[in-house]
Amino acid sequence: MTAIEGANALDQLGPVLSRHPVDHRKRWVNAAWALLIAVPSGWLGVWGLSATGEGSARSNQAVGLLIGLALGAVWVAVTQIVRVLRGEPGEYFEVRERGLVHASRRGAAGWTWDRVTSLHIEGNAVNRVATRLGNGYRIEIGFADGRRLRTDGLAAYAADLGRVLLVRCPQVALRPRIPWWGRAGGWLLVWAALCVLGIVGEILYVIDHPDHERTEQTTATMTTVTTVPGISETGYALLTFGMMACFIAATTFVVLFVRGRAYRRMPAS
Repeated sequence: MTAIEGANALDQLGPVLSRHPVDHRKRWVNAAWALLIAVPSGWLGVWGLSATGEGSARSNQAVGLLIGLALGAVWVAVTQIVRVLRGEPGEYFEVRERGLVHASRRGAAGWTWDRVTSLHIEGNAVNRVATRLGNGYRIEIGFADGRRLRTDGLAAYAADLGRVLLVRCPQVALRPRIPWWGRAGGWLLVWAALCVLGIVGEILYVIDHPDHERTEQTTATMTTVTTVPGISETGYALLTFGMMACFIAATTFVVLFVRGRAYRRMPAS
């Protein structure tokens, strides 16, 4: 049995008990606000990095704070946009007496409760930012036909939807879920190695573009020698920013690989 489709066929699932629309418009607003924070803070951070040079500890801390704020804001914007693109316009979930319906402007499909093969629910909104971004709650549902659905705290009454799923699908509610970094295995080390290669490439680029002297004949008896930088200050700032990002990413991938060993040792169910 595959998903039930069509308005008349969905009536087989019984009356509607609750509806949970997903607010994708709020995601676009979140992404716009994040980019408004990322652009000026990133520009100020890069400008401060090139302007201060070997500045005081406080100036370096301020530059680091601005760059960190920009990176965090960019991550928020990208995450929100990806979730919008992964979702569907007009998306909503319906809890019915005998199953679950997922619908949008593209159409609707439904599944009886016994067709749910995997279920993972986690989180609880702990602050206003998490609630605003939808990160405080997450639901993932897998069905027997291979379809997978995801939603988060931006679904209306998401916690109520999660409680209903746990009650209606006890056959899968307690199964452990392996996160993506637990399944990635050696690919995490490959990505870490690519980040290290990126750092090496940037260092070699700096070495290959040293400062050089330029001689100019200003008058018949006078020659001016000036030092021309191989890389501009802006270039150094961008390379430094890139090396920092690659270093953080490589470290993260290695840590995730180590943490994922416990999941890889789990017997296949």
